[in-house]
Amino acid sequence: MPSYQNLLIYYFSGTGNALTGAKWIKTYAESERIKCSLYSIENIKNIEIPELSGKTLIGFCYPTHGFAPSWIVLKFMFRFPKIKNADAFILNTRGAFKIYKLLIPGISGLALWLPVLILCLKKFSVKGILPLDMPINWTSFFPPVNRTAINSLVARSNRIVNDFCEKIFNAKRYYRYSIWISLLPDLSLIPVSIIYIFWGRFFLAKTLYASYHCNDCKICAINCPVQAITIKYNRPYWSYRCESCMRCMNICPAKAIQSWVSRLFIFTYLLFILFVVSLGINGHLFHLMFILLFFPFYSLLHRILGVRLINILFHYSSLTKYWNRYLVPGIKINQLKGK
Repeated sequence: MPSYQNLLIYYFSGTGNALTGAKWIKTYAESERIKCSLYSIENIKNIEIPELSGKTLIGFCYPTHGFAPSWIVLKFMFRFPKIKNADAFILNTRGAFKIYKLLIPGISGLALWLPVLILCLKKFSVKGILPLDMPINWTSFFPPVNRTAINSLVARSNRIVNDFCEKIFNAKRYYRYSIWISLLPDLSLIPVSIIYIFWGRFFLAKTLYASYHCNDCKICAINCPVQAITIKYNRPYWSYRCESCMRCMNICPAKAIQSWVSRLFIFTYLLFILFVVSLGINGHLFHLMFILLFFPFYSLLHRILGVRLINILFHYSSLTKYWNRYLVPGIKINQLKGK
């Protein structure tokens, strides 16, 4: 007899990793005759908890962005009410590699511990903490792993989730041993996590652009979970609301969305260094200028990329042009939005 009668799972997922984990848990719960509901955080404006009878378990499934929880998840968890007679668990996906048989796990940073702290402050009893090493999807920086590695990582994660469910649905706590192994690296990355939350995510929002292959289908804008993409000059334009979830880049049917965080970013940065050195500007002032000038530069860049020759130059010098795209096998675009 399971210890819970109800299970509510709230998830946010860019390319399907967190959604897949949530669906595995839902499937296991239903096999144990636990009433389960799955909710996409991106669709929730007002948090309304359904009427529940019996013991309830509430789960939060979400990815790691910049060693931190994404802003949409943080806001949701801060707003989430305390529910009587309810326990909670965390499933945090993080990007992993597999080279031959060697697994290189991801690192959560604050992405795991900050939501746990929020739940504890809200007086929830946290019954499960699971960092889940799914295939890396941060296509702006890293090429996706090959199909064999994807299948292997997904299958391994499925087994871990099933073990997790077996424990927590039978009144046992499950804190994955890896949270203690990675505790020191996680804590050491707190400054990086904070920088990402308060500055880095805005910077990364301005590193995406549409190449000349863009056919104005607007699939990226329609499916953006935070409505960060608008159409300007017949091409997608990314606002500061962007979560860098990589959904747009990975679902674009024309593979037109690229990132200039590669050769051209480095090239631009070096040119900027040469410029300020020639003017005799000190290092601190240089970096302050770079931060202040970067954001208006993006608006200018968006206009300049309307020139086909310049766009082609950016397109062929971006590493992401040569990389594959990634969605979890079996996941469709409409499922990411909870439809």
